[in-house]
Amino acid sequence: MSPSGTFSLTAILPVLPSSLGLLETTLLLLLEHCDHLSEIILFSPETVQRNVRKSLRGIFDPEERLSQVEVSLLPWPPGLREDAASLHMSRQATTDYVLYLDNSGFVGLDSETLDVLMLRHSASTASPVGPRGISSSTSGPVCLPALEAPQPANFLLPPFVMPSSLVPEIELSPDPQYGVWSTLGERISGSRHDKLGGLVVGTNITDSDWCLSKDTLGHRPMSNAGPTDRRLQAHFDHRHPPASHRFSSLVSHTSPPRPASGIIALVLPQLQDLVHFSLTACRLRQAGYTVDTLLYADTGDHVDLVSSECKLDFRILPGLESGLSLDQAILGWLEGLSHAADVIIFSAPDNDLTTQTQATIQARFTTVPIVEIPRTDLLFCDWMGSLTLLEWKNWHKPRIDISVITHKRPRSLDRLLSSLNNARYFGDRPDMRINIEQDADMDTMRAVEAFRWDVGHLFVHHRIVHGGLMPAVVESWYPHSNDSYGLILEDDVEVSPLFYAWTKMSILRYRYGPQENKSPQLFGISLYQQKHLELRPEGRHRFNARDTFTAAGLSDPSTPYLSQIPCSWGAVYFPEHWREFHTYLSLRLSELAWDLEQTVVLAVRSNKWRKSWKKYFIELVYLRGYVMLYPNYEGYASLSTNHLEVGSHVKDVPKDVYMRKKKLFELPLLPLPAHEDVPRVETGLLSLPGGSLPAMHALPTLDLFGMVTAEDMLVERGRERRWELTGCGNDVQSTYDIWEFLCLEDMFDRASV
Repeated sequence: MSPSGTFSLTAILPVLPSSLGLLETTLLLLLEHCDHLSEIILFSPETVQRNVRKSLRGIFDPEERLSQVEVSLLPWPPGLREDAASLHMSRQATTDYVLYLDNSGFVGLDSETLDVLMLRHSASTASPVGPRGISSSTSGPVCLPALEAPQPANFLLPPFVMPSSLVPEIELSPDPQYGVWSTLGERISGSRHDKLGGLVVGTNITDSDWCLSKDTLGHRPMSNAGPTDRRLQAHFDHRHPPASHRFSSLVSHTSPPRPASGIIALVLPQLQDLVHFSLTACRLRQAGYTVDTLLYADTGDHVDLVSSECKLDFRILPGLESGLSLDQAILGWLEGLSHAADVIIFSAPDNDLTTQTQATIQARFTTVPIVEIPRTDLLFCDWMGSLTLLEWKNWHKPRIDISVITHKRPRSLDRLLSSLNNARYFGDRPDMRINIEQDADMDTMRAVEAFRWDVGHLFVHHRIVHGGLMPAVVESWYPHSNDSYGLILEDDVEVSPLFYAWTKMSILRYRYGPQENKSPQLFGISLYQQKHLELRPEGRHRFNARDTFTAAGLSDPSTPYLSQIPCSWGAVYFPEHWREFHTYLSLRLSELAWDLEQTVVLAVRSNKWRKSWKKYFIELVYLRGYVMLYPNYEGYASLSTNHLEVGSHVKDVPKDVYMRKKKLFELPLLPLPAHEDVPRVETGLLSLPGGSLPAMHALPTLDLFGMVTAEDMLVERGRERRWELTGCGNDVQSTYDIWEFLCLEDMFDRASV
């Protein structure tokens, strides 16, 4: 009985060194029965892939049967046995049916059985069908021979064919003897009223070794089969065969997308750029996005671009017809997509994509965010694969301003400015303001004059009256909107090349993502990891967030976290909270709120920091129950570090004392991964629980002393202290209004202050 209608079939074929000699026969048999065959997915250890490609070149003839069959050669999934690897690979199939072969192919099968497997004479189209089945009895598993009449089985062993709808979305736990095939049969039978795990169908099986062998499933490649990290790594094979190549069917067509979270259009120059961006693109695909790609400056004759996790569809822009400009051709492709793009990501080699082209695209797609990423940054974009569609759509909303504070440390300033120039900004153009104290030395002034900032605008402010560190910091930046963010850096700080990626990723998640990830309590994002805590009355003590979270029983101690401690060694502050702090500090220094000597936060060392802005920010944080996001990467890897150099808060001390103290606070910076002659890299920014920034409610919270505390408890502590200080217990109606919070409007006219 032939299946009714038009069916498509994907064949899954593992290739081992021992089975290379069978490959040609297996493929030729597949092609001779290719009525429904649409795709062949081969996977093998890397050590034999060259031999597999050689065999493919000798087999396939574009003038014959192959034109309708797509062939992909993928690396063996690391660490998986043959059965689990085959099931893993079949998740990429987009056809109606999947044919599972073992490495022996069709050995021992006759043509009638082959017809069954190729859907020419299938006895069933709703369950697995094949010539090798296992049933259970009181004495144990029983091998079922293939007879003319179909026989029900608990599960089948390859070769067998089944609907792709039965392919599980998750990895299955293997049976000790029969691997995942037993588990698959149990899963299928459990979903059917007849408890059928498969049908044994076929005739004249001459090979009984499959039944006698106790290790029919134990094959795994003996050599390195690819990257050891199974998370989203793409192993690409992009070839440049001669013009007369015989691989006309091995093209880079991706499967129809699953229900999409959104439509992402990639406009990139060449295939190599897509390879560089592949970790991001594959992750977006896995998250449910449709990713459409145009290579607008590629002239190569590429065959395919496949990965162990996804296949990426791309189109190469054909030669421009007379009178058709580059921007018109790109617009034509964008407008011809089956669905309108939600986000357009493009990159340009130097001036190839001109300002006019960008303006033309932006004029046509006025409501679509167009994210321009420099070509040199594409390698380091893996973190973008974790962004939600809402975060992508808000890409351009946050504006991060960099504020540098300097006095008399020209070498420190040079180091900081150099690290800022060496950072990656992914197409954003942050402005920078350098704030120079009144009595800065000439070397510092010359360092500022020599500095060039080509990323954004540069502003220089030189005080005419000595202000000290408090006004130098607090007056160094002020937000112009609620989408304005201030990165405040003293000159003894140095930043990681990836600091901006961490900042942007965090701001998009917790300020522009879903509502459940937003909190008015979050006042900023630290670049620096906490290694010591300084606020306990007894003095400084060592701190390790991962140890703290392990002791608290958290399931994943590598999570970022929230802390009440404001960071002064590289941090981004949010606009609403910084404005409120300005007002609070003004009220405190003018003594309108309380006497200057009033203790606001009990029993913290910061009460002694009379000239420090942090003393007063800590007061505001405590009263409000505010928190800051901190990174928590392995080994204290940080997005900024402090070199603890002599200045306003670091006094000149004996060298040995200074070096011991310096060692306490210097942290390793998260580096750019080695990328010379490497097609793709992981930055390490997604070394997070689940490979993404956690939801707001999942972030652990620490108080000023580094103790794990519920966030609502922090708010309640602040309210109690507010009542003790002001006698004001009424509910606060306005967020970020310190006048109302401290009940000062009943005593003063704020307009006159």
